[in-house]
Amino acid sequence: MNSQSLEIDYDAEADILEIFIGEPTPSYFEEIDDDLFEGRDKITGKLKGYKIFNLRNRGKEWLKRIRISLPANVSIQSAD
Repeated sequence: MNSQSLEIDYDAEADILEIFIGEPTPSYFEEIDDDLFEGRDKITGKLKGYKIFNLRNRGKEWLKRIRISLPANVSIQSAD
């Protein structure tokens, strides 16, 4: 089975949610909707993640539309 890591980070001061898939690689981001950016590997074009700006303004309804393929490896680390 091919497993990838999934990293989710929220910056409350900047109000940005970042979701990264797999190992970090040089990537570019394109806006695919208002304040929603999709990241792709510069060489392969493979999906690498998303950045969602102004998250608090989006309301709670957007949470109902998130889909993540499983299995996903999850590691929770403290911000210490």
